[in-house]
Amino acid sequence: MELLLPKPICSLVNCDDLDNLDAESALAEMKKEQEVFKLLPDVYAYRYDFKRISPSVINDFEYCPRLLWVQYKLGLKLFTKNSAVSLVRGRLLHERYERAVSVFGNVMTEYKVEIGDLVGVVDVVIKRGRDYIPVEVKTGLATKGAHRKQLQIYIYLLKARHGYLVYRNRVERVERDDSAVMILEEIRRILSGDGREIGRECERCMFKAICKNVL
Repeated sequence: MELLLPKPICSLVNCDDLDNLDAESALAEMKKEQEVFKLLPDVYAYRYDFKRISPSVINDFEYCPRLLWVQYKLGLKLFTKNSAVSLVRGRLLHERYERAVSVFGNVMTEYKVEIGDLVGVVDVVIKRGRDYIPVEVKTGLATKGAHRKQLQIYIYLLKARHGYLVYRNRVERVERDDSAVMILEEIRRILSGDGREIGRECERCMFKAICKNVL
């Protein structure tokens, strides 16, 4: 039995039972998997290895390059109490979806790719003959642009012609675009700097106190 095309998340697994997840329950769930630090009343963090570049940090970069730099210096992934709900819901849906598609003989889940200092884990890879087609399962706060760039980098690394973004109720085919790889060079440049050149409007940012202390 083979999977020809990926299906939307909620067509394969139950999504409804996670819709009422609250912030306190989400934080408790996160603490089962890793140590969680409370840095400010509504800001938390967990340890994260930024030593190697991963396409998964593209959303952090697009949200704020300075915040990505601060996280890199601290070795911590920062998040707000409210965003914990999206993080946990996303992780649980990822796990359910990957279990559901792993029954297919041509599917590999959590497929690790490494080239030089670049390392990434593709949620799902569909094998068709000699082709490896990357599939990214998306449920959280990242922008659609970040989703596409991350997938296009995996398409490039796997030498595929296209890949798929899988959302709760739809699937989007994404064509190969090698120019997406250039964003990784910009991320390398930001992380190797001192953080001071990165202009950003910070007044409304939940993380501004942390950034000021690091800078």
